[in-house]
Amino acid sequence: MKKWKSNLDEMQEQKLLKIEHNGCWIAFWGLLIVILAQVAFTPTGQYANLLRILAGEWIVFIALTFYMLFACVKNGIWDRRLHPDRKTNLLCALLAAVAVAVFEFFYTYFHFHKLGPSLAATGVIALFTFAFCYATLLVAAKVTKKQQEKLEEEPEDETET
Repeated sequence: MKKWKSNLDEMQEQKLLKIEHNGCWIAFWGLLIVILAQVAFTPTGQYANLLRILAGEWIVFIALTFYMLFACVKNGIWDRRLHPDRKTNLLCALLAAVAVAVFEFFYTYFHFHKLGPSLAATGVIALFTFAFCYATLLVAAKVTKKQQEKLEEEPEDETET
């Protein structure tokens, strides 16, 4: 496949990569906020329409999430600052569970105005969120470590002259 010649110098290329990076994360977090806002502000009687309302944003959000996940794992990249270990996975899963628990509690309490059932639903959903996130992170960390080892073993390709 023929590559297109870039009109950018190295500094411009780095700036463009930074712009694209920031745009990707703005899209990711923006979509998540829009989805959560739509769920939070859906009137009580309109839950049946919620899937139809969220379908477009949800598809784009999930596609972006899976693309970033698979692209990073394929290239043996975990994070700039974090390491793919159990402590990091535990902390990230715990943060996800707390965030979901807070959202879930406010959502159920403000829609149904019952403290006991809201706390029970929050606890169950937080527990499942923690377990799912922790298991997913463990698998992703293991695959990423294997991919890093594989990439380190391969000799670098010679560049064309």
